[in-house]
Amino acid sequence: MRLMIVDDHTGSREMIRKFLASPGISFCECASGVEALERAREFKPHWITMDIKMPGLDGFQSAKAILAEHPSAHVVIVSSYSEPHFRQFAHTAGAVSFILKENILALRVMLEREMNGKSAAAPTAVAREKIS
Repeated sequence: MRLMIVDDHTGSREMIRKFLASPGISFCECASGVEALERAREFKPHWITMDIKMPGLDGFQSAKAILAEHPSAHVVIVSSYSEPHFRQFAHTAGAVSFILKENILALRVMLEREMNGKSAAAPTAVAREKIS
């Protein structure tokens, strides 16, 4: 399974990678949405964690652009901000979920389901839980 972490803060990328590290997961880290869009073409991520507030393209714009080229990828918006309208923006951008950084455990559960249930090469609809 290939997981891309997109966040402009190095510490946040490291925290997410360390928390989600597991045998069978390879990581690609990007500091911006523009970088993520470029690197996704080669890395072909199954999952993408996307911060919202970044210079240049924000997380919602980046998610839309990446999903336009990689529609089978699962984007999870991971943010420190819990603005009520962010969940709707995440849904509109095509994200499968919106998670606060303090609740990253929910993402680990989704990844474990994916890895234990189906082939890592083809993410399933099981992980496409509704954004509420």
